[in-house]
Amino acid sequence: MEKVEIRSTSKHSASCTDISVRDGDQVRLLFRPEIVDNPSNPSASVRGRFLYQRKGRSDRWENFDKIALSSLKKGEGYQLSLAAGEQYKLLREVVPLYRFHRGEGVPAGKVELLKIDRSISELLPLAEPDLLAFPSAQGNDAVQTLRAVLRWLSRQTTAQGFISEGGELPELNSLVGLANLRSVVKTWKDNVDNKDEEFWQRVFADHSYVLSQLFAYPIVFIKGKAYVGGKDLSNSGGNVVDFLFRTESSGAAVLVEIKTPQAHLLGAKYRDGVFPPSTDLGGAISQVLQYSESLSADFHAITRAEDHPTAAPPHCIVILGNASRELVDDAKRRSFERFRERLVGVRVLTFDEVFRRIEGLILLLEGS
Repeated sequence: MEKVEIRSTSKHSASCTDISVRDGDQVRLLFRPEIVDNPSNPSASVRGRFLYQRKGRSDRWENFDKIALSSLKKGEGYQLSLAAGEQYKLLREVVPLYRFHRGEGVPAGKVELLKIDRSISELLPLAEPDLLAFPSAQGNDAVQTLRAVLRWLSRQTTAQGFISEGGELPELNSLVGLANLRSVVKTWKDNVDNKDEEFWQRVFADHSYVLSQLFAYPIVFIKGKAYVGGKDLSNSGGNVVDFLFRTESSGAAVLVEIKTPQAHLLGAKYRDGVFPPSTDLGGAISQVLQYSESLSADFHAITRAEDHPTAAPPHCIVILGNASRELVDDAKRRSFERFRERLVGVRVLTFDEVFRRIEGLILLLEGS
């Protein structure tokens, strides 16, 4: 982004960055503005001079020899013509200097200003209520403006450092975090009936932070579709878990197996008030336990990097089904809870439980 430098030359004057009115390979025309205090006419606060330059032998811009206007003879004169585009460019660059002096006066020392688009500059003087009303009033234009600003921030080294300092832009951090969280919750609500297991694996792969919310301690994402051993001598039969994490403290592996919201949690009624686990649930539990056993058995053969899990017993998670849709009475709820609470080595969560946690996190961030 282009900068304008204003440097004080006295208590009542300051030089400004040259304005290039005409650019050429060999010659150019500059206007060198100064901001001044003008007691006789305070509004007339910018003066300056034109410099017509050419490149010398050293390929540096040099001024032409000065010719004193007092040396003019009768019938002689000088003419400096500006094309319409050059005149417009000059006025466009000079007018902001008048506005700066009107608001700030002649600065002490050196001041650096950034040139920004006029549509963005019009937002800056707005009071907070007006600024908050801008997205509602402008609709898609406001969204596009915000995206452009965020893209610009992501590409600026100084802006990245400013944001990474932490507490300086909490609103921006919360905005980006909330946008991501709301996006994944919307995906859930729009696809509750989606039976495509690959679709849900992609959703969690794109939003792996959702799975990190399932633990009371920090976990680190390692890989999606991770090989966890199990091949025989013919190099077939390998086990691939949907997601592999590790705990940040102990480095123990965390295996996450994803099914679909349409997978059943319970089977047909066995006795009054008793419902056994479904084939879907039993199969998913057996599958992730097989992966855990395979990883433990083949640990040293498949983990060689320092950031891979340790040989501690893996934590296992299965995500499937929709409790709010299937567990519609006390008997079914008790049967399901009785089963999963007594499981050893595997934690079972339903899709709606996972996304309710995200909705709770959204409420927490909105409140803060």
